[in-house]
Amino acid sequence: MIDSTKHDQIRWKIYERTADVDAAVWSSLHPESGSFLCLDYLRAIEDAHDEGLEVRLAVFYLNEKTIGIAAFQIAHFITSDDAYSNVVLNCINAVLRKFRGKHVHNILINGNAFATGEHGFSFLSECAPQTIAFCLHGAMEGISKMEQGKGRRICAMVTKDFYPNTIPVAQGLEKYRFKRFQVDHNMVMPIHQSWKSFDDYLDSLNTKFRTKAKSSMKRSSTIAIIRASADDVIAHADALQVLYENVYNKADFRLGKLDLKTLANLLRRIPQQFFVQIYLHEGVPVGFMSAMRCGKVLEAHVIGIDYDKNRDHGVYQRMLYDYVSLAIELGCNRVVYGRTAAEIKSTVGAFPVDLTCCIMHRRSISNALLSMILQYVKPSEYPQRQPFKAEVLSELTQQPLYNINAHAAEK
Repeated sequence: MIDSTKHDQIRWKIYERTADVDAAVWSSLHPESGSFLCLDYLRAIEDAHDEGLEVRLAVFYLNEKTIGIAAFQIAHFITSDDAYSNVVLNCINAVLRKFRGKHVHNILINGNAFATGEHGFSFLSECAPQTIAFCLHGAMEGISKMEQGKGRRICAMVTKDFYPNTIPVAQGLEKYRFKRFQVDHNMVMPIHQSWKSFDDYLDSLNTKFRTKAKSSMKRSSTIAIIRASADDVIAHADALQVLYENVYNKADFRLGKLDLKTLANLLRRIPQQFFVQIYLHEGVPVGFMSAMRCGKVLEAHVIGIDYDKNRDHGVYQRMLYDYVSLAIELGCNRVVYGRTAAEIKSTVGAFPVDLTCCIMHRRSISNALLSMILQYVKPSEYPQRQPFKAEVLSELTQQPLYNINAHAAEK
């Protein structure tokens, strides 16, 4: 076990471009070709964004041995005027606005701004949680100093999203003035091993929810759905960007805006792992969904919706079922839907998984205020629906909803 007695022997190297990283070293710590931590994904983001979002990477060493890697994004953090539903938070936010001016700040994120879950780091399984926390904090401080040298101030640092098994890493970050808090649940849908088609999934639902699913499919039957290529994404790029921003602008908290050229880049770089579906009504895009196959897991990526058409044709509900269908087609064992719209995702069959984030403001006074604000940040409450037959539900609840060793690479 690599523990705190060896921290003075640990060093790291920070990279400002993915091209500068030794791909063999990186893949030795994270061999999965399709994931949000793979270099192909990070390059696709890097190539699509001229400004507003940048990628930074770090490789960690104990003496000459590589023990871990981490990916970071520098993004704009924007809060809407109605971001805080709690009266106390609204008052605090009103006071802070007088000091901070506009609601746009440079945030350093360990993890992925566009996907929910643990996608920010991978370390050897022998690394203790305190060692991982030490490395992440050290790299983030190093990146912040590099950016300050360019005249760009990092106002806050965020690590996201810790699953229950890696809470000790989040606890370790508290030693470095990070504040720990829970966010909305990640909604995860287990895929039963007996499902070989979407009809098998429908047969596993109880009568009420099977009727609801069939009604949704009928309602969306006038929508044409295409499995998009990179050329399809480019051809509809302007319309897709508008659809994406419809969803983006509804979010209370926004960590970076994705340039949809990223989707075309990903379809070219990793076509066997990345997928986009475009939903057309009378030839006009009214929605799109994207997903990454990470081993046996299908991870939802960004989506876009025409909300007027959604009311008439149930585009979003159809997307949720299409994620299930795609996961079955690809032989995946679960779908990770992300943290929004929990109730409707539970009607499809998703279960909640606790998520924890850590944040540290670079200014001491603001960081102290965070402790007060975060007391009021709680996961949203919603009615959890249960669509499965009893025997299916019993079997699905035995399946893991996240990787127990998601952060650890084997030696």
